[in-house]
Amino acid sequence: MEHNKDSQNTLPQNTDAEASLLGSMLLGGGNTANVVSKLQFSDFYLARHQIIFEQIQKLYSDEGVIDLVILVTRLENNGLLDKVGGSEYVIDLPTRVRTSSNILEYANIIQQTSKRRRLIESCQELESRARAGADNVWDLIDEAGAKVLNLAQDDGDRGTHDIKDSINEGFKLLESYEKGVSGSIPTGFPELDELTNGLQPTDLVIIAGRPSMGKTTLALNIAANAAMSSEKTPVLIFSLEMNHEQLALRMLSAESEVSATRMRKVQLNDGEWKKVIKAGDDLGHAPIYIDDSPGLNLMTIRSRARRLHSQRQLGLIVVDYLQLLEMGGRVENRQQEISQISRSLKQLARELSVPVVALSQLSRAVEARENHIPRMSDLRESGAIEQDADLIMLMYREEHYKPDKDEAKGLAELIIAKQRKGPVGSIKLAWFADHLKFDDQSKRAYDNYTEDTF
Repeated sequence: MEHNKDSQNTLPQNTDAEASLLGSMLLGGGNTANVVSKLQFSDFYLARHQIIFEQIQKLYSDEGVIDLVILVTRLENNGLLDKVGGSEYVIDLPTRVRTSSNILEYANIIQQTSKRRRLIESCQELESRARAGADNVWDLIDEAGAKVLNLAQDDGDRGTHDIKDSINEGFKLLESYEKGVSGSIPTGFPELDELTNGLQPTDLVIIAGRPSMGKTTLALNIAANAAMSSEKTPVLIFSLEMNHEQLALRMLSAESEVSATRMRKVQLNDGEWKKVIKAGDDLGHAPIYIDDSPGLNLMTIRSRARRLHSQRQLGLIVVDYLQLLEMGGRVENRQQEISQISRSLKQLARELSVPVVALSQLSRAVEARENHIPRMSDLRESGAIEQDADLIMLMYREEHYKPDKDEAKGLAELIIAKQRKGPVGSIKLAWFADHLKFDDQSKRAYDNYTEDTF
């Protein structure tokens, strides 16, 4: 097997950490198994270290222990001893460290430098091909995204956990629940929070409905409630339909409870202006970030979410809306693309450990149904969305279909069609179309009702 390595000194490397790790493994210790599964021989910079580590892996797999004499013998029998500097070099490795206590730290250093090298090498290759002009640019972009994503997701055995450790972490989670620290993000709607226990970290949440049901309004209400709560949860909103000014005016209307129509026409009295100014001040101090960049695609969203998360420690991400999102390259069909998008949004939620709320359109099948009540099967390209989502909420406002029915005015139903961690059901919300806000059902009112909004 070839063990060639780029010899450029400019590539990141830490050969001292490599030698120290190999020496620590030869001394023995409780974390040897973790290192064997975490690293690959290709993570090492020096060819001799690649060879030694690969033989250590095989020895540990065969014998369950690492013995210096057996290792030297195997290297010699396989004709590799001279390639690693002879028996003197191998025998000297354990003398480089006093104990094996820092073995995991050495492993992390090696993994970091390995990823840096792989990133540099990938970028250099892609740059060369981009300059040559022989490849389709979309294929190159797809490949670049895939390479970066693989680097981000490839982290040894991070996803493998001993059941004992998992149970201990589970008990810690229960203790935090008992203390009232659940880690979930309250939506600001008590009935909804009671049914769902708030929006859970790592969850993909789908808010779906036909046009004019209030999907964007509900998502903005939840975002503002989270960001303006006592926890001041940082929220990132990706808007593929409206620009940031429109979203800001919607939130101003909801927070001030001043008519969106009157705001748009600038027909406000002194009292309303005071409410709007105060709402603007309150919202201005909330950690809400809006990205309305034209042509947003999934790869861009993931990249920008990661970057802002590293700076602001995001607690919630909103995507408005799913069907306007593209992968950023070519796919065979739209159903396959939606499948990749929903799966990637779920991966993003898990990676950043935040709930990702994605808005989704429902198919016209709802309109053909006599009662117009939505079902989960009405989700457009629903198969992948149903599978990937942890929580699916369907919006229904009877007044949209029966505007003359007084009992339906100012009322919305939120149907919990799927909840991976809890029961399904439905709740009622008050709907204030005038100032673009949902609230508790007890606050329902429908005087001065209008659907003329931004």
